[in-house]
Amino acid sequence: MAEESVEDNEPRFWDYMLPALRVLSDGRSRTSQELREATYDSMGLTDEQRAYTHAKSGQRRVDVRANFAIHHLRRATAIEGGYGVAQITELGRQLLADHPDSLTRADLEEIQAYREYVPQRETPAEAGADDEIGVQSAREMTAWFVGARFDDPGSATQRDHSMDFIAQGRWEIHPDSSAKLKAQVMEMRAGDRIAIKSVYVRSRQAGVPFRTNGHPVSVMAIKAAGTIMNNPGTGLVVDVTWDQDLTAEPREWFLYTYQGTIWRVVPDTDRARNLVEFAFEGADQDLDTLRNLPFWRDRFGDDAAPTSGNPDLEHLGDDESTDESSGDSAEPVYTVESIIEDGCFLREDTLENLLRTLAQKKNLILQGPPGTGKTWLAKRLARALVQRDHASLVTAVQFHPTVSYEDFVRGWRPSGDGRLELVDGTLLQIAERAAATPDQDHVLVVEEINRGNLAQIFGEMLTLLEADKRTADQAMHLTYRRPHEAPFHLPDNLYLIGTMNLADRSLAMVDFALRRRFGFADLQPEFNLSWATWVTERVTGASQKDVERVGTAVEELNKIITKAPGLGEQYRIGHSFFTPAKTARNVHFVNWATTVIGQEIRPLLHEYWFDQPERVENYIAGLMDALPVSD
Repeated sequence: MAEESVEDNEPRFWDYMLPALRVLSDGRSRTSQELREATYDSMGLTDEQRAYTHAKSGQRRVDVRANFAIHHLRRATAIEGGYGVAQITELGRQLLADHPDSLTRADLEEIQAYREYVPQRETPAEAGADDEIGVQSAREMTAWFVGARFDDPGSATQRDHSMDFIAQGRWEIHPDSSAKLKAQVMEMRAGDRIAIKSVYVRSRQAGVPFRTNGHPVSVMAIKAAGTIMNNPGTGLVVDVTWDQDLTAEPREWFLYTYQGTIWRVVPDTDRARNLVEFAFEGADQDLDTLRNLPFWRDRFGDDAAPTSGNPDLEHLGDDESTDESSGDSAEPVYTVESIIEDGCFLREDTLENLLRTLAQKKNLILQGPPGTGKTWLAKRLARALVQRDHASLVTAVQFHPTVSYEDFVRGWRPSGDGRLELVDGTLLQIAERAAATPDQDHVLVVEEINRGNLAQIFGEMLTLLEADKRTADQAMHLTYRRPHEAPFHLPDNLYLIGTMNLADRSLAMVDFALRRRFGFADLQPEFNLSWATWVTERVTGASQKDVERVGTAVEELNKIITKAPGLGEQYRIGHSFFTPAKTARNVHFVNWATTVIGQEIRPLLHEYWFDQPERVENYIAGLMDALPVSD
């Protein structure tokens, strides 16, 4: 039989739901395989229909679609049972009585349990217990959107491997891929859905089903969709039943896209759920809702105004600018080495450890004496995490005693018409940007985080900050919520870095509830060889030994401060006071250092010993004596 005729006769996944319930109506438990085969018998499928396989993947289409049907029945609580088995419930029997002729997904949507279904994560033991596809009751089936464009081993030319993967019933990454990509492949499980995608930018109105108003539009083409059958555990390849071959006419999804090679999508939000249904079940994209969300509405929303021209599009020309799944960019990458080049005097491995802590905890606080470069380093760690020196990915705010929950999270504000309206604060704004651009990490830097009342400012966000609370099943209702608004959780690609000046006596101590949710790093004065070399390269009138002598004098003063009653290590003088900017050149060392000592160090010491001015002047004289004799 020709492929088209079998295709036309092949039932869709919802056509399997009612027959499956009829099979289970005798009250017996069945394994997934038994249920599938009995369902095919009940439907009267011919041998030819059962044997039909995709021409390129060699996998049976009926099995994949029956598995989707079983999954949706479980979600509706129409069937139950442990992993790999199924048994009808009372609700399932009621569905049989209410829908004797046909059962559709719209019918399931009327069931509260189906609508309010929230996926739960499996334990590793549970994950290994289910070898059947499509019967994962403990979590919504994960979907992986993956790239297929890379160079063949030994070749420098990239090509699209989609056709090869479909023909061979597999998907794989390049053998020289990063450890991060290999770890993601290891996370893929039998039963997870998988789609091959390609991401590019469309710069013209043609081919976009909504008004672009002169702005570029990110597009993700779905080239193939299927189900992972087996993961051999190499971190390179998975076996796949490719249920849909769309390479000839890919389906295009707009705005909510991901440029990286592997995108793990759990359908726990409306936009993620719509994407999964679009890719695997043929649903339409809900563009009207998506383009009116905060991240896109100013450009593509109903009230967005057309632009007269957009210089960002000039380099794109008239054609689509393809950016395949590698996610490579011509923009320079910002790294740990970049931080050191900018003037950081910490060791490279120390900086790497800070980034690892931030990646694991999602939240990091840098604390230390004044002048140790806490804010400076926080912003550069943020850039290194996102790997770009890009202002839109790093947001900085400063806390003070009057900052409130209404400022930081959400609160009522006067609108132009004299009414009050709910306005999202900084945290929700950056959270929306992060959720809308899952292919990029976003960082919020909070300077002097302990200047505010943290319990009051964060509210329920104290809980949602935790790394293991960044999922829909841990979501919470906000203190001020809009009508019909779903519970909120922070996106997994949002990170927070705070700074604390421990020497300010007016600041509150951070409570243990917040400490448990952050990693902490202590910054020290760094009058080391790297510091001396940096200063020497930017000044005149001083040798490196002269610079080192000043550093030693400050260190001796720091020892006195450390032992002084009422002071301590947190009151030491940091190296930033004596560090010229990266762009500084030919700075007269003695004149510059004299100004720093007189206008910055003297007032600081007078705060420490406010009742002992003579003592302060003696310490200042000691620092001045360390300066070289000016020419």
